[in-house]
Amino acid sequence: MPTDETFPLEPGLHAARSQEFDGLHGFLADSLPDAWGTVLLRRRLAKLGQRFDELNVVERLALVGRRGRGALVFQPETLDDGIAASIDLDQLAEDSRLVMLGEDGELDALLARLGGGSGGARPKVHVAFAGDGSMQAGDKLAGEEGSEWIVKFPALNDPPDIGPVEEAYARMARAAGIEMAETRLIPSSVGPGHFATRRFDRPAPGKRLHMVSLGGALEASPHMPSVDYDGFLSAALSITRDMRDVEAVFRRMVFNVLAHNRDDHVRQHAFLMGEKGEWYLAPAFDLTFSHGPGGEHYMAIAGDGRAITRAHVQTLGLRHGILPRRITSIIDEVRAAIADWAGVSKDVGVGVSTIKIGKLLAQIDLEFGMGN
Repeated sequence: MPTDETFPLEPGLHAARSQEFDGLHGFLADSLPDAWGTVLLRRRLAKLGQRFDELNVVERLALVGRRGRGALVFQPETLDDGIAASIDLDQLAEDSRLVMLGEDGELDALLARLGGGSGGARPKVHVAFAGDGSMQAGDKLAGEEGSEWIVKFPALNDPPDIGPVEEAYARMARAAGIEMAETRLIPSSVGPGHFATRRFDRPAPGKRLHMVSLGGALEASPHMPSVDYDGFLSAALSITRDMRDVEAVFRRMVFNVLAHNRDDHVRQHAFLMGEKGEWYLAPAFDLTFSHGPGGEHYMAIAGDGRAITRAHVQTLGLRHGILPRRITSIIDEVRAAIADWAGVSKDVGVGVSTIKIGKLLAQIDLEFGMGN
Protein backbone atom coordinates (compact mmCIF):
# COMPACT_ATOMS: atom_id res chain seq x y z
CA MET A 1 0.00 0.00 0.00
CA PRO A 2 1.15 3.60 -0.64
CA THR A 3 2.37 5.31 2.51
CA ASP A 4 3.56 8.74 3.59
CA GLU A 5 7.02 7.58 2.51
CA THR A 6 5.70 6.98 -1.01
CA PHE A 7 3.84 10.30 -1.13
CA PRO A 8 5.54 12.49 1.53
CA LEU A 9 3.53 15.47 2.76
CA GLU A 10 5.98 18.06 1.51
CA PRO A 11 6.36 20.18 -1.63
CA GLY A 12 8.72 19.28 -4.44
CA LEU A 13 9.07 16.60 -7.08
CA HIS A 14 8.53 12.99 -6.07
CA ALA A 15 9.52 10.29 -8.53
CA ALA A 16 7.14 7.43 -9.24
CA ARG A 17 8.14 4.29 -7.41
CA SER A 18 7.90 2.14 -10.56
CA GLN A 19 7.67 2.36 -14.35
CA GLU A 20 4.31 0.58 -14.41
CA PHE A 21 2.65 3.76 -15.74
CA ASP A 22 5.49 5.21 -17.82
CA GLY A 23 6.86 7.21 -14.93
CA LEU A 24 3.54 8.52 -13.59
CA HIS A 25 2.24 7.89 -10.11
CA GLY A 26 -0.72 5.52 -10.16
CA PHE A 27 -3.25 8.15 -9.10
CA LEU A 28 -2.20 10.35 -12.04
CA ALA A 29 -2.30 7.46 -14.49
CA ASP A 30 -5.96 6.98 -13.51
CA SER A 31 -6.72 10.16 -15.45
CA LEU A 32 -5.32 8.79 -18.70
CA PRO A 33 -7.79 7.20 -21.10
CA ASP A 34 -7.39 3.61 -22.12
CA ALA A 35 -8.89 1.47 -24.88
CA TRP A 36 -11.87 3.46 -26.25
CA GLY A 37 -10.66 6.88 -25.13
CA THR A 38 -7.21 6.27 -26.60
CA VAL A 39 -8.70 5.20 -29.95
CA LEU A 40 -10.63 8.47 -30.15
CA LEU A 41 -7.65 10.63 -29.25
CA ARG A 42 -5.42 8.83 -31.76
CA ARG A 43 -7.90 9.57 -34.54
CA ARG A 44 -8.44 13.17 -33.48
CA LEU A 45 -4.71 13.88 -33.31
CA ALA A 46 -4.05 12.15 -36.64
CA LYS A 47 -6.47 14.54 -38.31
CA LEU A 48 -4.56 17.42 -36.70
CA GLY A 49 -1.27 16.07 -38.03
CA GLN A 50 0.05 14.75 -34.71
CA ARG A 51 0.97 11.18 -33.73
CA PHE A 52 -0.36 10.06 -30.35
CA ASP A 53 2.63 7.75 -29.89
CA GLU A 54 5.01 10.70 -30.08
CA LEU A 55 3.48 12.35 -27.02
CA ASN A 56 4.89 11.73 -23.55
CA VAL A 57 2.58 10.96 -20.64
CA VAL A 58 2.45 14.57 -19.46
CA GLU A 59 1.37 15.73 -22.91
CA ARG A 60 -1.29 13.02 -22.90
CA LEU A 61 -2.61 14.32 -19.59
CA ALA A 62 -2.93 17.74 -21.23
CA LEU A 63 -5.21 16.14 -23.82
CA VAL A 64 -7.48 15.00 -20.98
CA GLY A 65 -7.68 18.51 -19.52
CA ARG A 66 -10.83 18.73 -17.38
CA ARG A 67 -12.43 15.57 -18.76
CA GLY A 68 -10.71 12.94 -16.61
CA ARG A 69 -12.07 10.92 -13.72
CA GLY A 70 -12.19 12.45 -10.27
CA ALA A 71 -11.24 16.01 -9.35
CA LEU A 72 -7.83 16.34 -11.00
CA VAL A 73 -7.58 18.72 -13.96
CA PHE A 74 -4.62 19.34 -16.24
CA GLN A 75 -3.75 22.71 -17.76
CA PRO A 76 -3.21 24.07 -20.29
CA GLU A 77 -5.75 21.97 -22.14
CA THR A 78 -4.61 21.16 -25.66
CA LEU A 79 -7.90 20.15 -27.27
CA ASP A 80 -10.91 22.32 -28.01
CA ASP A 81 -13.62 22.38 -25.32
CA GLY A 82 -16.51 23.41 -27.56
CA ILE A 83 -20.04 22.53 -26.48
CA ALA A 84 -22.58 21.09 -28.87
CA ALA A 85 -26.03 22.62 -28.93
CA SER A 86 -27.70 19.22 -29.04
CA ILE A 87 -26.79 15.54 -29.01
CA ASP A 88 -28.12 12.67 -31.10
CA LEU A 89 -27.18 9.52 -29.19
CA ASP A 90 -28.22 7.24 -32.02
CA GLN A 91 -25.90 9.06 -34.41
CA LEU A 92 -23.09 8.97 -31.87
CA ALA A 93 -23.65 5.24 -31.44
CA GLU A 94 -23.44 4.73 -35.20
CA ASP A 95 -20.30 6.87 -35.41
CA SER A 96 -18.81 4.82 -32.57
CA ARG A 97 -19.41 1.69 -34.63
CA LEU A 98 -17.69 3.28 -37.61
CA VAL A 99 -14.71 4.26 -35.46
CA MET A 100 -14.32 0.66 -34.31
CA LEU A 101 -14.36 -0.39 -37.97
CA GLY A 102 -11.68 2.18 -38.79
CA GLU A 103 -14.03 4.40 -40.80
CA ASP A 104 -14.96 8.07 -40.53
CA GLY A 105 -18.24 9.27 -39.10
CA GLU A 106 -20.14 12.54 -39.21
CA LEU A 107 -19.45 13.47 -35.58
CA ASP A 108 -15.82 12.41 -35.08
CA ALA A 109 -14.75 15.67 -33.39
CA LEU A 110 -17.75 15.66 -31.03
CA LEU A 111 -17.25 11.98 -30.26
CA ALA A 112 -13.62 12.62 -29.31
CA ARG A 113 -14.62 15.57 -27.15
CA LEU A 114 -17.26 13.56 -25.29
CA GLY A 115 -15.36 10.29 -24.97
CA GLY A 116 -11.66 11.04 -25.32
CA GLY A 117 -11.07 10.94 -21.58
CA SER A 118 -12.83 7.60 -21.14
CA GLY A 119 -11.52 4.34 -19.82
CA GLY A 120 -12.77 0.88 -20.64
CA ALA A 121 -13.22 -0.93 -23.93
CA ARG A 122 -16.88 -0.12 -24.68
CA PRO A 123 -17.67 3.10 -26.56
CA LYS A 124 -19.06 5.79 -24.32
CA VAL A 125 -19.72 9.52 -24.13
CA HIS A 126 -19.95 11.96 -21.24
CA VAL A 127 -23.09 14.10 -21.26
CA ALA A 128 -25.01 16.41 -18.97
CA PHE A 129 -28.72 16.58 -18.22
CA ALA A 130 -30.09 20.02 -17.38
CA GLY A 131 -32.80 20.53 -14.78
CA ASP A 132 -35.50 20.37 -17.48
CA GLY A 133 -34.24 16.97 -18.65
CA SER A 134 -32.59 18.22 -21.83
CA MET A 135 -29.23 16.70 -22.72
CA GLN A 136 -26.09 18.53 -23.70
CA ALA A 137 -22.40 17.86 -24.13
CA GLY A 138 -19.61 18.66 -21.74
CA ASP A 139 -19.47 19.78 -18.14
CA LYS A 140 -21.32 23.09 -18.44
CA LEU A 141 -24.68 22.43 -16.86
CA ALA A 142 -27.71 24.65 -17.27
CA GLY A 143 -28.73 25.88 -13.82
CA GLU A 144 -28.16 24.23 -10.45
CA GLU A 145 -30.30 21.12 -11.00
CA GLY A 146 -28.21 19.43 -13.66
CA SER A 147 -26.23 16.20 -13.46
CA GLU A 148 -23.45 14.51 -15.41
CA TRP A 149 -23.80 11.04 -16.89
CA ILE A 150 -21.93 8.42 -18.91
CA VAL A 151 -23.80 6.84 -21.83
CA LYS A 152 -22.49 3.55 -23.27
CA PHE A 153 -22.82 2.06 -26.74
CA PRO A 154 -22.26 -1.55 -27.90
CA ALA A 155 -18.79 -2.75 -28.87
CA LEU A 156 -18.46 -4.81 -32.04
CA ASN A 157 -18.57 -8.11 -30.15
CA ASP A 158 -21.46 -7.12 -27.88
CA PRO A 159 -24.99 -8.48 -28.32
CA PRO A 160 -27.46 -5.84 -29.58
CA ASP A 161 -29.20 -5.77 -26.19
CA ILE A 162 -26.06 -5.05 -24.12
CA GLY A 163 -27.66 -1.82 -22.83
CA PRO A 164 -30.66 -3.57 -21.25
CA VAL A 165 -28.34 -6.33 -19.97
CA GLU A 166 -26.25 -3.81 -18.03
CA GLU A 167 -29.37 -2.11 -16.68
CA ALA A 168 -30.65 -5.52 -15.53
CA TYR A 169 -27.34 -6.14 -13.76
CA ALA A 170 -27.52 -2.75 -12.06
CA ARG A 171 -30.99 -3.59 -10.74
CA MET A 172 -29.89 -7.03 -9.55
CA ALA A 173 -26.88 -5.47 -7.82
CA ARG A 174 -29.10 -3.01 -5.93
CA ALA A 175 -31.41 -5.86 -4.95
CA ALA A 176 -28.31 -7.66 -3.66
CA GLY A 177 -27.47 -4.73 -1.37
CA ILE A 178 -24.72 -3.24 -3.54
CA GLU A 179 -24.43 0.53 -3.75
CA MET A 180 -24.78 1.77 -7.33
CA ALA A 181 -25.07 5.20 -8.89
CA GLU A 182 -28.40 6.04 -10.53
CA THR A 183 -28.82 4.31 -13.90
CA ARG A 184 -31.34 4.43 -16.70
CA LEU A 185 -32.04 3.24 -20.23
CA ILE A 186 -32.31 6.07 -22.74
CA PRO A 187 -34.69 5.13 -25.57
CA SER A 188 -33.27 4.59 -29.04
CA SER A 189 -35.10 4.82 -32.34
CA VAL A 190 -32.98 2.10 -33.95
CA GLY A 191 -32.67 -0.58 -31.27
CA PRO A 192 -32.61 -1.33 -27.54
CA GLY A 193 -32.01 1.61 -25.24
CA HIS A 194 -28.64 3.11 -24.41
CA PHE A 195 -27.39 2.32 -20.90
CA ALA A 196 -26.57 5.46 -18.88
CA THR A 197 -25.15 5.90 -15.40
CA ARG A 198 -24.80 9.04 -13.34
CA ARG A 199 -21.23 10.06 -12.52
CA PHE A 200 -20.63 9.59 -8.80
CA ASP A 201 -17.43 11.67 -9.00
CA ARG A 202 -19.61 14.65 -10.06
CA PRO A 203 -22.23 14.78 -7.27
CA ALA A 204 -23.50 18.29 -8.13
CA PRO A 205 -22.92 21.01 -10.73
CA GLY A 206 -19.42 22.40 -10.28
CA LYS A 207 -18.49 19.82 -7.63
CA ARG A 208 -15.90 17.13 -8.26
CA LEU A 209 -14.66 14.41 -5.93
CA HIS A 210 -11.14 13.02 -5.84
CA MET A 211 -11.17 9.45 -7.06
CA VAL A 212 -8.52 6.75 -7.22
CA SER A 213 -8.91 3.30 -8.70
CA LEU A 214 -7.75 0.19 -6.88
CA GLY A 215 -5.02 -0.09 -9.50
CA GLY A 216 -4.01 3.54 -9.01
CA ALA A 217 -3.81 3.11 -5.25
CA LEU A 218 -1.78 -0.10 -5.46
CA GLU A 219 0.04 0.91 -8.67
CA ALA A 220 -1.06 -2.34 -10.28
CA SER A 221 -1.72 -2.90 -13.97
CA PRO A 222 -5.33 -3.25 -15.16
CA HIS A 223 -4.22 -5.10 -18.29
CA MET A 224 -3.32 -8.37 -16.59
CA PRO A 225 -4.30 -10.23 -13.41
CA SER A 226 -2.24 -8.28 -10.88
CA VAL A 227 -4.28 -8.21 -7.65
CA ASP A 228 -6.63 -10.86 -6.25
CA TYR A 229 -9.69 -10.32 -4.05
CA ASP A 230 -7.57 -11.02 -0.99
CA GLY A 231 -5.52 -7.95 -1.91
CA PHE A 232 -8.65 -5.89 -2.62
CA LEU A 233 -10.14 -6.70 0.78
CA SER A 234 -6.86 -5.79 2.50
CA ALA A 235 -6.61 -2.55 0.51
CA ALA A 236 -10.17 -1.55 1.42
CA LEU A 237 -9.42 -1.77 5.13
CA SER A 238 -6.08 0.01 4.78
CA ILE A 239 -7.52 2.86 2.72
CA THR A 240 -10.89 3.46 4.42
CA ARG A 241 -10.30 2.01 7.93
CA ASP A 242 -13.94 0.93 7.82
CA MET A 243 -15.06 -2.67 8.18
CA ARG A 244 -18.31 -1.79 6.42
CA ASP A 245 -16.31 -1.17 3.24
CA VAL A 246 -14.60 -4.54 3.66
CA GLU A 247 -18.03 -6.20 3.78
CA ALA A 248 -19.12 -4.18 0.74
CA VAL A 249 -16.10 -5.45 -1.21
CA PHE A 250 -16.93 -9.00 -0.12
CA ARG A 251 -20.54 -8.55 -1.30
CA ARG A 252 -19.37 -7.30 -4.71
CA MET A 253 -16.98 -10.22 -4.99
CA VAL A 254 -19.81 -12.70 -4.41
CA PHE A 255 -21.98 -10.85 -6.93
CA ASN A 256 -19.24 -10.86 -9.57
CA VAL A 257 -18.77 -14.59 -9.13
CA LEU A 258 -22.44 -15.54 -9.27
CA ALA A 259 -23.33 -13.00 -12.00
CA HIS A 260 -20.41 -13.99 -14.27
CA ASN A 261 -18.88 -10.49 -14.21
CA ARG A 262 -15.29 -11.56 -14.85
CA ASP A 263 -13.97 -8.29 -16.26
CA ASP A 264 -13.24 -7.28 -12.66
CA HIS A 265 -9.74 -5.83 -13.03
CA VAL A 266 -8.21 -3.21 -10.74
CA ARG A 267 -9.55 -0.22 -12.67
CA GLN A 268 -13.12 -1.45 -12.19
CA HIS A 269 -13.04 -0.60 -8.47
CA ALA A 270 -12.43 2.80 -6.90
CA PHE A 271 -12.33 4.95 -3.79
CA LEU A 272 -13.59 8.52 -3.30
CA MET A 273 -12.38 11.26 -0.98
CA GLY A 274 -14.90 12.99 1.27
CA GLU A 275 -14.97 16.65 2.30
CA LYS A 276 -12.76 16.00 5.35
CA GLY A 277 -10.12 14.11 3.40
CA GLU A 278 -11.35 10.66 4.35
CA TRP A 279 -11.43 7.88 1.76
CA TYR A 280 -14.38 5.56 1.25
CA LEU A 281 -15.38 2.88 -1.22
CA ALA A 282 -16.97 4.29 -4.38
CA PRO A 283 -20.26 2.87 -5.67
CA ALA A 284 -19.90 -0.22 -7.85
CA PHE A 285 -19.79 0.30 -11.61
CA ASP A 286 -19.36 -1.62 -14.88
CA LEU A 287 -21.29 -4.62 -13.54
CA THR A 288 -22.46 -6.77 -16.43
CA PHE A 289 -22.17 -10.23 -17.95
CA SER A 290 -18.54 -10.42 -19.09
CA HIS A 291 -15.60 -12.70 -19.68
CA GLY A 292 -12.15 -12.18 -18.22
CA PRO A 293 -8.75 -13.32 -19.52
CA GLY A 294 -9.04 -16.90 -20.72
CA GLY A 295 -12.60 -16.97 -19.37
CA GLU A 296 -11.45 -16.40 -15.79
CA HIS A 297 -11.84 -13.53 -13.34
CA TYR A 298 -9.09 -10.94 -13.40
CA MET A 299 -9.13 -11.16 -9.62
CA ALA A 300 -8.82 -14.68 -8.24
CA ILE A 301 -10.37 -15.96 -5.02
CA ALA A 302 -8.25 -18.29 -2.91
CA GLY A 303 -6.15 -18.98 -5.98
CA ASP A 304 -9.03 -19.84 -8.32
CA GLY A 305 -10.36 -17.62 -11.09
CA ARG A 306 -12.90 -19.93 -12.72
CA ALA A 307 -14.42 -22.73 -10.59
CA ILE A 308 -15.13 -20.61 -7.52
CA THR A 309 -17.28 -22.20 -4.83
CA ARG A 310 -18.95 -21.15 -1.62
CA ALA A 311 -16.00 -22.62 0.29
CA HIS A 312 -13.62 -20.25 -1.52
CA VAL A 313 -15.53 -17.10 -0.59
CA GLN A 314 -16.24 -18.26 2.97
CA THR A 315 -12.53 -18.86 3.54
CA LEU A 316 -11.67 -15.39 2.27
CA GLY A 317 -14.41 -13.70 4.27
CA LEU A 318 -13.29 -15.32 7.52
CA ARG A 319 -9.68 -14.38 6.80
CA HIS A 320 -10.70 -10.72 6.68
CA GLY A 321 -12.71 -10.71 9.87
CA ILE A 322 -16.24 -11.01 8.50
CA LEU A 323 -18.45 -12.93 10.91
CA PRO A 324 -19.79 -16.31 9.71
CA ARG A 325 -23.41 -15.19 10.02
CA ARG A 326 -22.68 -12.09 7.93
CA ILE A 327 -20.99 -14.22 5.27
CA THR A 328 -24.04 -16.47 5.10
CA SER A 329 -26.42 -13.50 4.97
CA ILE A 330 -24.50 -11.74 2.20
CA ILE A 331 -24.28 -14.88 0.08
CA ASP A 332 -27.99 -15.60 0.50
CA GLU A 333 -28.96 -12.02 -0.42
CA VAL A 334 -26.81 -12.02 -3.55
CA ARG A 335 -28.06 -15.43 -4.66
CA ALA A 336 -31.68 -14.34 -4.21
CA ALA A 337 -31.13 -11.19 -6.29
CA ILE A 338 -29.47 -13.04 -9.17
CA ALA A 339 -32.12 -15.76 -9.08
CA ASP A 340 -34.55 -13.08 -10.30
CA TRP A 341 -32.68 -12.66 -13.60
CA ALA A 342 -35.63 -13.80 -15.72
CA GLY A 343 -37.99 -11.22 -14.22
CA VAL A 344 -35.53 -8.35 -14.17
CA SER A 345 -34.33 -8.98 -17.72
CA LYS A 346 -37.91 -9.02 -18.98
CA ASP A 347 -38.70 -5.75 -17.20
CA VAL A 348 -35.85 -3.89 -18.90
CA GLY A 349 -36.26 -5.40 -22.34
CA VAL A 350 -33.37 -7.83 -22.61
CA GLY A 351 -33.92 -9.87 -25.76
CA VAL A 352 -31.62 -12.46 -27.30
CA SER A 353 -29.31 -12.61 -24.28
CA THR A 354 -31.95 -13.62 -21.72
CA ILE A 355 -31.92 -17.40 -22.22
CA LYS A 356 -28.14 -17.69 -22.71
CA ILE A 357 -27.32 -15.68 -19.59
CA GLY A 358 -30.05 -17.33 -17.54
CA LYS A 359 -28.75 -20.83 -18.25
CA LEU A 360 -25.19 -19.89 -17.38
CA LEU A 361 -26.17 -18.11 -14.15
CA ALA A 362 -28.11 -21.20 -13.05
CA GLN A 363 -25.09 -23.39 -13.79
CA ILE A 364 -22.74 -21.09 -11.85
CA ASP A 365 -25.09 -21.10 -8.86
CA LEU A 366 -25.25 -24.90 -8.90
CA GLU A 367 -21.47 -25.29 -9.03
CA PHE A 368 -21.00 -22.58 -6.41
CA GLY A 369 -23.23 -24.47 -3.99
CA MET A 370 -21.24 -27.66 -4.46
CA GLY A 371 -18.47 -26.08 -2.43
CA ASN A 372 -20.38 -26.32 0.85
